[in-house]
Amino acid sequence: MANDFDLTPDPRVLQILGEINLDQWKCLAELIDNGVDAFINSHRAGEPVDSPCVSISLPTQDRADAAVAIRDNGPGMTIEQLERAVRAGWSGNNPLDNLGLFGMGFNIATARLGMVTEVYATRAGDQEWTGLRIDLNELRRTRSYHTPRLTRPKPDPSAHGTEIKILQLKADQRLYFAKNANHQKIRRQLARVYAPLLLSKENSFTLQLNGQNVQAKRPCHWDPDRSVQGSDGKPIHAVESFDYALPSRHYCLTCMISFSGQQGCPTAGPDCKTIEVKRRLHGWVGLQRYMHEEDFGIDIVRNGRVIEVQNKDLFVWTGGERPEREYPIDDQRNRGRFIGEVHLDHCRVSYTKDRFERDDTSWAEMVALIRGDGPLQPQKARALGYEPPDAPLYRLFQAFRRSSPQGKTGRWSRILAVKNNERAMEMADLFYKGDPEYQTDEKWYALVEEEDRGIVGATPIATGPGSTAPAAPDGFLDEGDSASEAGGTDNKILEPASGTNKTEPVAVPVRQKLHELSRVYKHPLLKVEFTVEAFVVTANDPDLPRKSPWILKIEDPGTRTFLFLFDLDHPVFRSVTMTPMDAVLCELAFKTYEFLRDTSPDSAVFATILADFRGEYADDTKLDPKSIIAFADAALREIAQSIGPIGDVSVFGSLFGGLPQPAQDRIRRKLASTGISSVQAVVDSGEFLAYAEAADIRSFVSQHPELFFDGKFWAQPYASLDYGDEKVNAEARDRVIERYDAYLADAVWLASQSPRDLDRCDRDELIRATLSVRILGSDGNM
Repeated sequence: MANDFDLTPDPRVLQILGEINLDQWKCLAELIDNGVDAFINSHRAGEPVDSPCVSISLPTQDRADAAVAIRDNGPGMTIEQLERAVRAGWSGNNPLDNLGLFGMGFNIATARLGMVTEVYATRAGDQEWTGLRIDLNELRRTRSYHTPRLTRPKPDPSAHGTEIKILQLKADQRLYFAKNANHQKIRRQLARVYAPLLLSKENSFTLQLNGQNVQAKRPCHWDPDRSVQGSDGKPIHAVESFDYALPSRHYCLTCMISFSGQQGCPTAGPDCKTIEVKRRLHGWVGLQRYMHEEDFGIDIVRNGRVIEVQNKDLFVWTGGERPEREYPIDDQRNRGRFIGEVHLDHCRVSYTKDRFERDDTSWAEMVALIRGDGPLQPQKARALGYEPPDAPLYRLFQAFRRSSPQGKTGRWSRILAVKNNERAMEMADLFYKGDPEYQTDEKWYALVEEEDRGIVGATPIATGPGSTAPAAPDGFLDEGDSASEAGGTDNKILEPASGTNKTEPVAVPVRQKLHELSRVYKHPLLKVEFTVEAFVVTANDPDLPRKSPWILKIEDPGTRTFLFLFDLDHPVFRSVTMTPMDAVLCELAFKTYEFLRDTSPDSAVFATILADFRGEYADDTKLDPKSIIAFADAALREIAQSIGPIGDVSVFGSLFGGLPQPAQDRIRRKLASTGISSVQAVVDSGEFLAYAEAADIRSFVSQHPELFFDGKFWAQPYASLDYGDEKVNAEARDRVIERYDAYLADAVWLASQSPRDLDRCDRDELIRATLSVRILGSDGNM
């Protein structure tokens, strides 16, 4: 009878590891990590690698001899290190400070891709490359883990590094790598997860895929120097950086667990070896220059590699009875723009390196520091007894949670948002492509400023009947943006023509560039493209025909660049339906029609062409039912939340008690459905009205007008009206309430409709109701 047991695992274990479903880019990342670790460790040891580089070679055809290779120019490994590196379960010396360290991740990644793996390593001064071969089929046949040592010639004794080559790729992997689109997908993923390292000043390295460098995906955020004033009087920047020094913890290298205190590893094993881990939480949260339904969120990083891409868990409040998403909640289309980078090096990650372990105390510690212990919504936080934290995400939320300004007098520059988000996204594409003109945020901010001053001319929904297009205020438009910038004449002095008797130069009117309309316009279906430079001009501009409101003229035939010159003071723009955007789209549609009439007569339908252009570029004029309903609901909630600043608990209790009993019951049911257990806390904070039904909010305003007029929410005078006769005063106040109640009735009607209901509504009725909602926007001193 044997005196001991042989617990050596069956070689089939390695093949089973290969059945773990790991995406191809993650397999490659596991192997890239080992090279990155080698660079970082060499740097820490004071022997940095010159021009560190990891090079990946992927097959491009589905062939039997297809192979995947990853090579780095790190310091290399000794024979002993190489043997340990590929041993299943080996964890290295300090997994907290490294990304890969071979071991289990290496075995999973290589077995996932192919049946044979060769690993070679060499150090500077070695005379040859030393390696080994892992053949899963052979190991299973012999039922042994023993594999011979291999060598190969080394022409340059000074060379150093490690090479991993995966052969006999599985059939599904060969098919995957044979598709060029998948190569691009892998490139995009690697550009994202290694961006912090590729952009690092200290640990940067070059990553190549099939001979081409992988360019890090850089964040497209607003300039960190841009800021607004917070409620506490301190500036809140578009990018809020943070760097927290945290209490040290201890880690057992043997048991791979962390613990607090000095008493030693909790397992108290004889081989336990503990180290002190200095901890630091650093990074930034900020504003993206565009909004998107999915493309936002905070990257959570470990040792320079993004583990969780665009994490949105930090936008969820989990302290109640059920999780509640808090951002985005103020955008009609559910788009977000909060981004960031949180470096959480001391928290455990899953074995697939795509998620931080939530049961690690370091995760909860990070959440409390970045967003605070309570809700991001200030009124809800007060209702639950939380003090405002000095947390970066909380501060960002207070200043920039909205995607459009508050009320009809709000400023887009106050929230750093571009109204024309489609345009903002187009410019972001140019940013990501490296276009030098779009690397700073100046072009985005020019759009923000133009919108603040109403230069482009609003849609009927934004202006209402009888509105006029405002003139460009002095000093607003770019004074230096003349026609010369688009290849035209200089805007300062025009020399007299030869043969004239004039002795004084003639001044050319300044052409003020309008960034909102200056862009590349493409027909969504036809291969027709126009580059347009738009300028506000005066009626006497030499290139503007007499009495004409605008002109579109070719400036550079080679690049198809056009000048769009328009006079904002022309009567045609004093219209509900005609804006400069309408004008330029009509001109482009006509140019396209003329082009197609000669080249493709069947496609030359002017009405269709114009409709296509408007569908692509006149998004703000669309009467989208879902957006209108959300807009009305948001306006009513904004009115309801405005009573919070009263701050008198006794008044709030009386106001809630004065509501009809059915209205109180509806509020209680709404609170119960959102997981808020303390109705009294919500009442005491004045937040109760935000949970009321739309019709109840309307009734409340009519019953308590003193809470909303005279600059409290609306600038409209109410209690301050004084005509010297109390009866006249009362009649005037009744007319104010009657007028605003009509606006509120429209808002309540819209909020109670379904998109299908609004699709069947009369267009004029829908425009009128939407205008009512806009009039309800805050114009007080909130």
